[in-house]
Amino acid sequence: MQVYIQEEIKPDLPGIILLSHGPFAVALVETAKMLFGDNENLAAFSLEPGDDIDQYRETFAETIRKFPEGSLLLVDLFGGTPCNQLMRYIQETGKPLEIVSGMNLPMLVTAVLAREEMSGKEFSLDTVENGKNGIFRLDTEGFLEDEDEDEE
Repeated sequence: MQVYIQEEIKPDLPGIILLSHGPFAVALVETAKMLFGDNENLAAFSLEPGDDIDQYRETFAETIRKFPEGSLLLVDLFGGTPCNQLMRYIQETGKPLEIVSGMNLPMLVTAVLAREEMSGKEFSLDTVENGKNGIFRLDTEGFLEDEDEDEE
């Protein structure tokens, strides 16, 4: 299991916890750090082949308990083991959490930037919208045509 957790937790800042298969969650956090440095209340748990599932759940559960209410959990795939373990944690604790599946880098970047203004349901809905907005087709044909016109 790969884990990224910062030691200091700010009690007034919603946390962001990423859960994934393979190194994806930790790699997203490392990439985000390249963009804006270290961030408080950010954690990632990457489930590796052969990891103990119960230990994985307990490790991320400990962080959930430490982070403030209104924190957000991002999972790579709905119905995958990290997501299912999170749902099991919710069943065990009876504590509803804000979860978004299909995490991507645009989603994480905007979540990090938006969390000072929002938390809870508003935070998760905004994160989903920004994650969707970060996915689009680049029109390279149009780009090349515009460049050709500039040369004439």
